Amino acid sequence: MRECLSNDYTDNFPVSFHVFGIDESFKPIIDKIDALRYDGVSAKTIRPEQLPLPVEEDRMVIILADEGNDSVIDAAKSFYQAGVLTLIVSHKRFESQSKFCDAQLVDTDAMYHPVKVILDMIFNNGLIAIDFNDIRSCLHDSRFFKVVETTGKGGEQRVADAISKIESIVSPKEMNAIENFIISISFNRDIQPQVNMREMKILSDFILNLPEEVNAIWGVFHDDKMPLDEVRLTAILSGKELMT
Repeated sequence: MRECLSNDYTDNFPVSFHVFGIDESFKPIIDKIDALRYDGVSAKTIRPEQLPLPVEEDRMVIILADEGNDSVIDAAKSFYQAGVLTLIVSHKRFESQSKFCDAQLVDTDAMYHPVKVILDMIFNNGLIAIDFNDIRSCLHDSRFFKVVETTGKGGEQRVADAISKIESIVSPKEMNAIENFIISISFNRDIQPQVNMREMKILSDFILNLPEEVNAIWGVFHDDKMPLDEVRLTAILSGKELMT
């Protein structure tokens, strides 16, 4: 990740990841995404009819929209049919008779956070890293996705505490509908006491207890902005019946 870049920094690098906010109401969110300054990421507000056609370099597009309409669906479909990972983050569920995206997330409150989670997982280095191929394997043709984040405290019970909160947020119906699952654990490199294998076993047991057919991926990251007594679990869940 680079610092001290001009506003036109994306003009100097190949752009593989796009975030489009459909109309000016998304400008505050787009500005925050743009401020992440990840190489190869372009974040813009745009009208549906201005959405560009996909090009060879494109790998992922995330479209923020208030609700579905024919212009947004047609534009998303052009990326999806070109093999670009196409995600919709919307206040309302898109209904369409034909396939137009890989997955959609309906969130009435926080639209910035799930986009940041996806980009952070792709671009941040980790002790056990997650990359774009992992994100694609989780979200490709998955229909719906959800992002969940919790924190845990309590000595060697930190991971267990964070997992219990995930289990309270994700309903049993959603848990049974999961087809793909990415989870990352983050903590300060100076965390006290240090995260040990006994704590990590709690996380691995949680993953092993998911339905056998679930494709599960996990990663471990340092975040030195975090408190020294806390761990954070971030999960992306996806599945065709996740929101039905």
